Amino acid sequence: MKLSIEKNKAIQILQDRINELESYNFNAEAWKERTVLDLKEIFPFGSTQYLKIQFLNFDTLVTSEKTKVFQDAKRTAKDVLNSYIDFIEEYSAVAEQRKIIAEKDFEQKYYELLDERNGLVSDWNNLVKKHEEALNEKAEIQGQSEENERQLLLIKEETIQLDNVSFNKLIKAFFNLPVWQIISIFSIVIAIIVGSFSLGKTFQENASNTQIFDLKQENQNLKEQSIKDAQTIENNEKTILDLKETLNSTSQKNE
Repeated sequence: MKLSIEKNKAIQILQDRINELESYNFNAEAWKERTVLDLKEIFPFGSTQYLKIQFLNFDTLVTSEKTKVFQDAKRTAKDVLNSYIDFIEEYSAVAEQRKIIAEKDFEQKYYELLDERNGLVSDWNNLVKKHEEALNEKAEIQGQSEENERQLLLIKEETIQLDNVSFNKLIKAFFNLPVWQIISIFSIVIAIIVGSFSLGKTFQENASNTQIFDLKQENQNLKEQSIKDAQTIENNEKTILDLKETLNSTSQKNE
């Protein structure tokens, strides 16, 4: 039950009504009306404490019983009002204790939410850091992949250019020889040229093919890693959004 006025004021009003019971010019009817109004003011709407005073009789038709009835009514009124004072004291003490418990519970809940929020902030910062690292790694992989593609194209261009230059030089050298030399060493030159050209071309093609294969394999691995990193970044971004919503919710609870 919640009082309609402050505790100390209510107790003072009831104590004044008790003191008036012993006043020299005590008027029972006036006292009853005033006390009933005070009780209605002290206790919330719908309370029935005032009824005990309202139905209290200070007078009787029996002349010989008038003094006894009057004194008994005053004692009853005093006991009733004293019981109301005791009730207010006890109720206020219980209410204060409940308030203290509620405040402690709220404080405990506040610190729990604060710890939870700090934990979420820490997780958020770690995830953002990992996300940035993943982005940097992805950028490095993309850069390396582009560099490998450039080297691959350069190797192909250089291989083709080397073939063309070697062939042209051989043709020019062959047709610039004197006729008698062409006839006398034709077989030897052709054998040397063909052997050297074949061996060099084979070695160059094998080396180029091996390098191209390695670069293709590395580029493929980089592409696969880039796809994995892209998926990781996407997952991190979703997790960051979830953490952001949780942080906002926690901040609202703390407020």
